[in-house]
Amino acid sequence: MDNNYTLQTVERAIAFMEYVAGAATPPNIRDVSAALDLNITTCYHLLRTLVAKQYIERNDRGGLEIGIGIEALIRGYQRFQDVEKSLSEIVKRLAAETLESAVFSRREGDNVILKVLVEGSHRLRVSGLSVGLQGNEHQRASGKVVLAHLDQDSRTAMLEQSLAQLPEKQRKTILKALEKELPLIVDRGWASDEQTEQGIIAICAPLFDSMGVIFGAIGIVTPTFRLENSRDKFLGAIQTAAADANALLKKLTVG
Repeated sequence: MDNNYTLQTVERAIAFMEYVAGAATPPNIRDVSAALDLNITTCYHLLRTLVAKQYIERNDRGGLEIGIGIEALIRGYQRFQDVEKSLSEIVKRLAAETLESAVFSRREGDNVILKVLVEGSHRLRVSGLSVGLQGNEHQRASGKVVLAHLDQDSRTAMLEQSLAQLPEKQRKTILKALEKELPLIVDRGWASDEQTEQGIIAICAPLFDSMGVIFGAIGIVTPTFRLENSRDKFLGAIQTAAADANALLKKLTVG
């Protein structure tokens, strides 16, 4: 599938709303038509749809303004910001308790994306570890913990994308190994990954939304020798952080 494929009608509707939202004074339909270089008939079709959904409304003078329907999008966006801000505080506490770099990654479609990275007192220099990191979900601890808790169709879709660039023989080997590993991850409540860099290991626990759907992962990245010396402490801290994060997500992701 072409990931760059977009729907022209949706693009035009979004452009319509953006123009109205950014206008210094409420524009009329002809202003929108001229500004977006759209046929006036097309603009009327878009307007009828946007008015019906209450994303656009007409004022007493016939000018176009953003309608109350946009409030649902604003609330959703604000809730998303609140979730990341609140989880950031838990990630900071995890880093402070373990003295290791702590991370929060979120599932977005078929990717698991690193959203929050807090350096511990023992600063790491792990190649490629930065906010925005995604891909190779079959290797990364955060990716594997999400894969372990996905329904079969969603798991297949994520793995197809993650493994797309690998030879078929290698894909089959990885899938066979994951068939055994993913149920173990569910049972023990965390996933690990030593693929980050030689001598470095990531450990992550799952996070769920208010409906019990896998939301992301929280954990730490540490040298293997420090994990060997503090394994129980680290796992306990990660599980406590995950419990706190899940309690928070149960409240913040309702509705």
